Amino acid sequence: MALSKRFTALDLTYLGVVAAICGVIFALTWNVYFIGSALGGPIIARIMSYGLWFIGAPLAATLIKKPGTAFLGEFLGAVVETLIPTYGAFTNIIYGFAQGAASELVYAMFKYRKYGIVQASLSGAVAGFPCVALDALLFGDIYPAEVMVLITIAAVISGAIYGAVAAIAVRSVRR
Repeated sequence: MALSKRFTALDLTYLGVVAAICGVIFALTWNVYFIGSALGGPIIARIMSYGLWFIGAPLAATLIKKPGTAFLGEFLGAVVETLIPTYGAFTNIIYGFAQGAASELVYAMFKYRKYGIVQASLSGAVAGFPCVALDALLFGDIYPAEVMVLITIAAVISGAIYGAVAAIAVRSVRR
């Protein structure tokens, strides 16, 4: 069954709802991050929170199942987060762009034919790489090499977990 690649009015409505919900989730995730950081430092903070910041892409893609929706779900969610406003301010848009682009690549690898839990987990996981790089570039979050590796692994694991949660949530709603 070939899916249409054109967006319908319903697709755009879903995308708007996902962006609004994710923007609020992204804004609230700052609290989770700061609590995690206080409790266990940078690695625990990333395991607890980063996947929440990556959830827009797998949520939108699993729901709408069309090229571009992973990118748009993450990017538009970041735009909403920026409007709220949060600690990240304008940099949220930069993160949303980079994370959305990385996540979109996963669905492109599967030629936009599969939108299951595996793809959603991978979509969330790959967003960890540009995020950690941007943390270093934009916020000076630079640690010794072995800590940077652990931080990256934590971000990737968190993204994979929350990506799967997004796919499961969509599956639950569709029933």
